[in-house]
Amino acid sequence: MISPNSEENRVALVTGSGKGVGAGVIRVLTRAGIKCCINCNTNRTMADQLLEEVQSYGGEAFIYQADVTDPAQRKGMVDAVIEHYGKLDILVNNAAMQPNKFIDQYTEESFRWLWNINIGGYFHMVRECLPYLKESPQGRIINLSSVHGKRPATFDAGYATTKGAIRQFTRELALELLSTGITVNAIDLGGCKIEFKTGKAQFQTFHPLELNNPSWKRPDLTVMPEEVGHLIYYLCSKEGKAINGHGVRIDNGLLLT
Repeated sequence: MISPNSEENRVALVTGSGKGVGAGVIRVLTRAGIKCCINCNTNRTMADQLLEEVQSYGGEAFIYQADVTDPAQRKGMVDAVIEHYGKLDILVNNAAMQPNKFIDQYTEESFRWLWNINIGGYFHMVRECLPYLKESPQGRIINLSSVHGKRPATFDAGYATTKGAIRQFTRELALELLSTGITVNAIDLGGCKIEFKTGKAQFQTFHPLELNNPSWKRPDLTVMPEEVGHLIYYLCSKEGKAINGHGVRIDNGLLLT
């Protein structure tokens, strides 16, 4: 059941939240009493299962199936949030793709598609939600980025480029919205345990031999989706209001290795 000390009467929209990281965020926010819109694009079955789970412990949410690259679908989703709950306090931009391709494997069309989702989706979701976030006494925008936006990883320059763009978008937006009271932060996420990558892209990476020390047993540095959710919950709280325009890394120390 929901805690009696829950954050009552707040509403969040989490894109790409039918599974994976987004689903973990939904679980944490709804357990805290925050009403949520679960957004999925292609996998409605997993979103339905998540909604059943949320309702089993007394959380409140609804599902809206939408492609964040489509203007009409974006608007329809935000309109549905306002129709359901009358307000919007939190936007979590999470919907993204990671093709895991080398640069010569991209086409002009596939790179444009990636850009339209990973940064275009974030940009336009903010534009769609901004009028309502400005009305909130505790407006929050969280952009899911990646450690790939900070350090080269020897694969997928296209994906890393979008994640670097998210970092700069976050900083610029935080400055632009400073007078509104809306805070804007990014999450620099390391490896996270999820069911599968959307599109089931093959993972490929190569490490120079000199970086491998066979005598060192590296622990499991995988982050859990709910751990991301708890970080986002703090950034969206009153106590987290002083954190603004930052990229907060959550990777179990992965970038140190």
